[in-house]
Amino acid sequence: MKRLPVFLPMRNCPNRCIYCDQVAITGYSDYPSPEEVRVEASKNVEPLEVCFFGGSFTCQPMDLQRQYLSAAASAPAGSCIRLSTHPLCITSEVLSLLSEYPVRSIELGVSSLDDGVLKRCNRGYSGRVALEKISLIANGPGNIPGAQLMTGLPGQDENSSMKDLMLLRDLKGNGKMELRIYPCLVLRGTPLEGLFLSKQYIPPGVDESARWAGRMVRYASRNGFDILRVGLQETHSLMQGVVAGPHHPALGELARAFAMVLSLLEENPTGPWIADQRQRSLLAGHGCWGFRELERLSGLDPKRARDLVTWTG
Repeated sequence: MKRLPVFLPMRNCPNRCIYCDQVAITGYSDYPSPEEVRVEASKNVEPLEVCFFGGSFTCQPMDLQRQYLSAAASAPAGSCIRLSTHPLCITSEVLSLLSEYPVRSIELGVSSLDDGVLKRCNRGYSGRVALEKISLIANGPGNIPGAQLMTGLPGQDENSSMKDLMLLRDLKGNGKMELRIYPCLVLRGTPLEGLFLSKQYIPPGVDESARWAGRMVRYASRNGFDILRVGLQETHSLMQGVVAGPHHPALGELARAFAMVLSLLEENPTGPWIADQRQRSLLAGHGCWGFRELERLSGLDPKRARDLVTWTG
């Protein structure tokens, strides 16, 4: 289904996270009006998914939420709505309002479920509260809950991220849950930049970040999560705004390559391996980064490791 993205950068966010600058990330600084959304949505003849990103949609006044939802609902029959919001702005009253419109997916900017990490990042809630809000969505009127997690946050490590996924898995059970994984980047003008410049925060490198996210991808895939995105979408404004951190336009591909390597090694630590031809670029792309990780973890000679992969399909 085609998507109509509507960016509301940092709109009605209840507090400022130390790493966040949605204008730098998305390149959008103005808010489209509900009428502008209505015009764009009604231009289409096929069903589409109208997506509200970049701000805390349900933190807006209820009447403004209704105006935007009504505008999005002017899309052709069979269309649906996706929105992202802050955990603190999910209530039974809000979900009741959303149920009046074709809202299918509600993504929460969770970042982490580790209370220490959340406090350092000025998120304004605890991991317990975030889980309660996701549960409220999951048990609500037919919405698919989504969690937006991050890697490389101050005070965070891989163990913390894996614990987050385990908690979400337990909450999800056999139900549906969507997942996005974003790296923490040091953006110009944010409080995190000050911590970086004073050496109080050292971000992970690209390789470390890709392996970190790759382990999360592998775990999430095995446990039935729908992984929507890994890494940030590259924009000119993002390129201009990054001061430090694992900034790479294909970080998601590197993470998926590492997840594939982990999968192969789980099947056989030293080969041989059988892999789908359609995934060949994951190992061979970006300077054969995936192959090099396979060689590193298996301990095999580079040529021998590559010869042990048989491509099918």
